[in-house]
Amino acid sequence: MSPMLRVVRDELSRAGYRDPQVQSKLFEEDSDPKVPDLLLGGMLEEFRTSYCSTDSGARTDGTLRTKIHWEVYDQAQRKVVYGKTVEGTYETHGAEAMREGDFFAMAYRDALRKVLADQQFYDAVISAPGGGQVKPATAAEKPDKLVLKRAVPLNDALSKNMTMTRAGVVTVSHAGGSGSGFFVSENGYVITNSHVVGSNRFVRVILATGRELVGEVIQRDIGRDVALIKTEGSNFPALAVNDDDLNIGSEVIAIGSPLGEVLSGTVTRGVVSAYRMISGRRYIQSDVSILPGSSGGPLLDRSGRVVGIAVMILGNTRISFFVPIQEALVSVRVTLSGP
Repeated sequence: MSPMLRVVRDELSRAGYRDPQVQSKLFEEDSDPKVPDLLLGGMLEEFRTSYCSTDSGARTDGTLRTKIHWEVYDQAQRKVVYGKTVEGTYETHGAEAMREGDFFAMAYRDALRKVLADQQFYDAVISAPGGGQVKPATAAEKPDKLVLKRAVPLNDALSKNMTMTRAGVVTVSHAGGSGSGFFVSENGYVITNSHVVGSNRFVRVILATGRELVGEVIQRDIGRDVALIKTEGSNFPALAVNDDDLNIGSEVIAIGSPLGEVLSGTVTRGVVSAYRMISGRRYIQSDVSILPGSSGGPLLDRSGRVVGIAVMILGNTRISFFVPIQEALVSVRVTLSGP
């Protein structure tokens, strides 16, 4: 089976679609009388690449961008019930050993995940005859405890590194709404709120540059309101984490996407007002100004290290609450290693 067909099978299974069958030839012998209700097809319309690879595939560097048109054909209705052209991207900086075909397959995977994250795709599939038998997954299985490499703190004060810090903050979006998040490791792990991702398995992760990735929600703690997202790629601008509580009165900065992507990277300033227990859980209280859409964004100390995650606002006041970062990491089974 080619890497591309393997991607289709694996991603459909991963998203909860039962027993997807792939066709390796344009015309297959009809040895199986069972005809599928829906057919998914993808046509490569364009690809651009710049990469180099050793003969053994031990090191591959470069970028690949594809444009694929996807359609879902309903056998019963004899018509196309879904169609969309999406871009898939993948880039690597030699950190991973892979063959040429696998490198192309990663961009193909990114394009397919964007389709699976599309609400219109879900609606088309679920409303088709037999659609009630389709069971897209809404939550990933809990992974084993993750040990991620700790990001190195930036030198100097946050004010001198604001551009780099803002680059580590993302907008998390899906059909039901949007919020904020941030990279906690260079290899693509993003922390946000559980209420930001909702029940979605896949979400859009929009970088400060405007580049869009597909993220898979691999862990969530609804009670603590924290979720962990995995995107494909490496060398992301991860934010360092502060392991210690700040003193009350310490200056803090919040970064997020209030009211959506159009205001991504908004920076506000305040102080730590108090530490509060609410419904048996500890929160950082601050007068930092946040709005709907800021949820999931980082609260930073003066050095640019994350101390908390934006989670809620008290009514129409400027009183905001944040989940302490160490408790957030524990809730999604993440441990940071390194200095």
